[in-house]
Amino acid sequence: MTRTLLIGVDVGGTNTDSVLLNPEDFDKENRGVLAWYKSPTTSDVSVGIENAIDTLFSNCSASKFEVASVTIGTTHFINAVVEQDRARLDKVAVLRLIGPYAAHAPPFGGWPEGLAKITRGYVKSLDGGVYVDGREVKPLNVAQIKEAISEVKALGIKAVAIVGLFSPMSHTHEDTVAEMVKKEIAGVNVVVSHSVSGISFIERENATILNASIMGFAKKIITSFRAAVRRLGMNCPVMLTQNDGTISPASEAMQIPVRSFSSGATNSMRGASFLCSKEAETVGKSVLVVDIGGTTTDVGLLLPSGFPRQSASYSDVGGVRTNFSMPHVESIGLGGGSIVRINGTDVTIGPDSVGAEITKKALIYGGSVATTSDMTVAMLQDQGSDLQLLGTPKLVKGKFNGDIQKAYSAEVKVLLETVLDRMKTSPEPLPVLLVGGGSIIAPDHLEGASVVLRPPYFGVANAIGAAIGKLSSSLQTIKKVSPGSDNKDEILTELKAKAVDDVVAKGARRETVVMADYSASPIPYVLNTIMFTVKVVGEVDYETLTYADSQGDGLADCTVGGGEIVKDSSFKDDATVAKTIDIKTYRPTVNSKNQWILSLTDLEFIRTGVYILGCGGGGTPYPQYLELKAMLEKGDVIRLVDPKNVQEYSDKNHDTKDVVIVGFLGSPTVAEEQIHGSDLMDAYKLLVSETKQEANLVIDFEIGGANGMRGLFFGSSSQLNVPVVDGDLMGRAYPYVYQILPTVYSDSAVYAPSAMSDGNGNNLVMKDAISDFMVESVYRASLAEMGAHCGTAAYLSSNQVVNHSVHNSFSLAWRIGRAVHIARISSEIDHLPQKIIDAVGGNNTAKHMFSGKIVGVERRLFKGHVYGECLIQDANDESKYLNVPFKNENIHAERRDSPTSKGEIIASCPDLISVIDQDTGEALGTAEYRYGLLVFVLAMSPSNKWTDCAKGIAIGGPAAFGYDYEYKPIGTYSKTVSVIEEYGEGQNV
Repeated sequence: MTRTLLIGVDVGGTNTDSVLLNPEDFDKENRGVLAWYKSPTTSDVSVGIENAIDTLFSNCSASKFEVASVTIGTTHFINAVVEQDRARLDKVAVLRLIGPYAAHAPPFGGWPEGLAKITRGYVKSLDGGVYVDGREVKPLNVAQIKEAISEVKALGIKAVAIVGLFSPMSHTHEDTVAEMVKKEIAGVNVVVSHSVSGISFIERENATILNASIMGFAKKIITSFRAAVRRLGMNCPVMLTQNDGTISPASEAMQIPVRSFSSGATNSMRGASFLCSKEAETVGKSVLVVDIGGTTTDVGLLLPSGFPRQSASYSDVGGVRTNFSMPHVESIGLGGGSIVRINGTDVTIGPDSVGAEITKKALIYGGSVATTSDMTVAMLQDQGSDLQLLGTPKLVKGKFNGDIQKAYSAEVKVLLETVLDRMKTSPEPLPVLLVGGGSIIAPDHLEGASVVLRPPYFGVANAIGAAIGKLSSSLQTIKKVSPGSDNKDEILTELKAKAVDDVVAKGARRETVVMADYSASPIPYVLNTIMFTVKVVGEVDYETLTYADSQGDGLADCTVGGGEIVKDSSFKDDATVAKTIDIKTYRPTVNSKNQWILSLTDLEFIRTGVYILGCGGGGTPYPQYLELKAMLEKGDVIRLVDPKNVQEYSDKNHDTKDVVIVGFLGSPTVAEEQIHGSDLMDAYKLLVSETKQEANLVIDFEIGGANGMRGLFFGSSSQLNVPVVDGDLMGRAYPYVYQILPTVYSDSAVYAPSAMSDGNGNNLVMKDAISDFMVESVYRASLAEMGAHCGTAAYLSSNQVVNHSVHNSFSLAWRIGRAVHIARISSEIDHLPQKIIDAVGGNNTAKHMFSGKIVGVERRLFKGHVYGECLIQDANDESKYLNVPFKNENIHAERRDSPTSKGEIIASCPDLISVIDQDTGEALGTAEYRYGLLVFVLAMSPSNKWTDCAKGIAIGGPAAFGYDYEYKPIGTYSKTVSVIEEYGEGQNV
C-alpha cells in the first residue's frame, strides 16, 4: 500500500529547515517524523530547497513518489519589505477609483520614508467606486482611465494596484480597470484590492500596494520552489504557508504573497503544538510557545483550537499598517547568539547578537565573543547533561565560575518570565513549549509555567508546522436584510456555503471543513444593512489536490533554478531615516502669541488620545492622522488656542456667532472606507452663504474618535487658516447631535442654522429648527440617502465657547497619548491603566474598572445606531464578568457573576468608559470588539459642566439611552492643565 507522505520546509534568512512526515504515524512516539534536516540558506533558495529535500530521502527509506505535497514557509517576502530591498520590490502605480474622496490622504501615507521612496511609482485618483449601499459614486470615465494607463506605460512601471471605494462589496469597477490595464501593458502585474483584504480603505490600499510591489519577486521565487521539487522528479502540489496558520496553493500565493508575510512564527507555534499534542499537560489547553532563534525570542499563545491567538484588527507589516489579523507575538532580544557581558558577578544579556556569525565569533567555535550558547554549553557540561552540545564544548569548560553561572541563569529566567507573563490571559500557570535552534539556552523551569516541555525535533518545529497546515477561505460582503425576517441567517448560511465550495475547490476535504470565524455587523445609519464576514478551514484532500495540480496551476513548468536572491537594500547607502524624538523629554512648541503649533509628535499623541476619549465611538482617527501628517510634512501650520483666550480672536461683540463647529455625522464603519474630500468645506461655504458670516475660529463638535481631528484639518493654514480651540462640545463622543453642552445650557436650537454635505454635490441646509432634537431627526433621515457619512458645520459665539464647552480637550488627548507612548518605549505596558489614569487626573478622577478577555459580542441596528453588548471575562477570576452595552458609544459597565446574570452597574454615562487593547494601549471602537481580544476598561469623570445641572444628566446620562437607574459618578472631575499654559513662553524649561 502506497503511503501518503508530507514535506515541510521553512526557508529562513539564516537556515533552511526541512522535515518528512508520515501522517499514519502521527500518534506514534516519533510523531510521524521520518527524517529532518537543517542547513544554511543558500543564495539560490531553490537549490537549497532541492538539496534539503534530497537529503531527507538520503536519511530514510521513503520514496519521493509517496509525497503528497511540499509546503514551504519563507521569510523572504517580509524581509524584502523590512530591509527596503530595491532588488525585490517593484515600483507601483496606484489607481484609486474613488471620485472626489480622500484627496488629502494620498497613498503611502504613514509608510517608512525609505520604503515609500522605493515603491511609489505613480498615483492617480479616478472616477469610480460605490457607496456603502451599492450606488455609484461616479461612473467609470474610460478616457480618464486610458490616459492614466498611458502614463503608467510611459514610465515603464510593471506593477499596478487598483483600489476602488467599497470594492469588497462591489468589485465590477476594479475588475473592469484591471482588464484595461492588462490589455495595454504587456507583462504587467495587476492587483485588485478586493482580492487582498476587506473594508477599511487605507489599510486595504496599503496591503494592495505591498502585494503589487512584491508580486514579481514572489512569482520568481515560488516558481523556483516548484522547479526544485520538479527537478527531484516529484509531481506533487507545492503549497505555501499563510499568516493565519493555514496554507494556500502556490498559484494562489503568487497572486497574494502578502498573506504569507508573517507565517514563520505561526509555523513554529503550530509545529510545537503538534509535537506535544499527546502530552497530558497540553491537551485542551492554551499553550505558550517560545521560539528561540539566534537573535530574538518570539512568544505566542496557541489556543485550544491549535491556532494562534490573533492581534487586534490592524497589524504592522514592515512599518506599514494593514487590516490583516496577524498572530499576536511578543519578541525580545534574546537568542542563541545574544552577547553576554560580564562585569564582576554582574551579567547582562543582549539585546545585540552575533547572529549568523555565531560560528565565527562564539567561544565554542573558536571566537572571542561570549554568547548565551557559550554560557549554556559550559553549564550543561558542568551538570553532566545529555543534551546535544554545540561547537567544541571543551573551549568553554570551566570558563565561567558558579557565581557568574548563577547570575546568568537568573537573567535568562527574568527575561523569559517577563515576556511570558505579558502573553498570558490569566495568572493561572500554562504549559510552555520550547522550540527553535536557540532553545537550548532556556531553563527547564519557569515561573508561571505549569510545565516546560522541549519537544522532540524542537529545532525544526517550524517546518513541521508548515507540513501540517490546513486550507482556508475567507469572504466578506455587505448586504441588505429584510426587517423582522430570518434573512440575516440565510445570508450567513449562503456565504458559508460559498466559502466551503471555495476551500474545497482549493483542495480541502468537504467533510472536514468547519467554520473558524464569522460575524454579522450592522452598518450604522444605513437601513437594514449588515457587513458579513465568514472564514472556514478544512484538511487537505491530497488526492484531489494532486489531480488539480496535474491540470496546471498557473506556475511556469521550469526546471532551472531561478531562485537566486539578489539584495539591494536602501539602508546601504541612501536610506532616509526618520529623526528620532525623545518623547520623554519632548516639549511642544507654544509661540509668543500663546498659540500651540502642532508637530508630528503632538499629532501622534493626539491620535491615540482622542480614540480613548471616544468611548468606543467616533470611528478610528487613523485616516485623519495620516491626512494631517501629510499636511504638516508639506509645511501646513496648525494653531491651537486656549479656550479662555478665544475672545481675543472673535468679533468685539462676543455674542456674534463666528466660531465654526465642524464634524462628521454618520457611520464610523463607512468613515473607515470613505475618506473625506471637500465635505466640510462644502458645508462651511453653504453656511457662510446662508449666514453671511465668516469664521474666526474653529471648534470640534466632539473630541472623541475621528471627529476629534476634523477641526485641526479645517483650521490649518491650507484650509481656513484660523486658530483651533483647545476644546470641544462633548469632552468625548456621543451618538446624537443634541448631546452637546451648548444644548444643555440653551432653550433653543444651537445647531441651526447649519449645513451638511456629502462632498459629491449633495448638500442640505437647516435654516431653522425648534430644537436640536429636530436637527438630529432631519439629518439622520438624510444620511441614509447621502452615503451615511457627511460633513456638517454650524456656529457658536465666543461667549458660548468660554462658558459652554469642555476646555483643554486636545491637551487631555495629548497627555493620554503621551502616557501610552512612553509606556510602550519604557516596556511598561503592564502599567498602562495607571499611566492613563495619572494622565487624566489621578485616582480620584479615573478608575481601572476591569481587565480580561472579550468572550462575547452582540450587535443590532435600530434607527441608524448600532446597539450591542460586549462581554468581558475577568483575567484573574474566570467566574467574574463585565458587560458593556453600547449605542455606537459605550453606555455603562455592569459587573456580573455569570455571563447572563443581572449585575451591578459600576460606571455609566456621562462618565467616559473606554475599552482599551491590553497589548498596545490603543482604544477599541465598538465596531472592533471581537472574541479573544485582551482588554482593560477605564472609566473617567466627565466635565463638571455635564454633571452640574439636571439637564446635563438627562441629555448625557443613562436616561438618554433608555435606562432608568440613577447616575452615580465614579470620581471627581479634574480640569486638565492646558499644554499652552504649561509649555508657553516664560514657563520653566
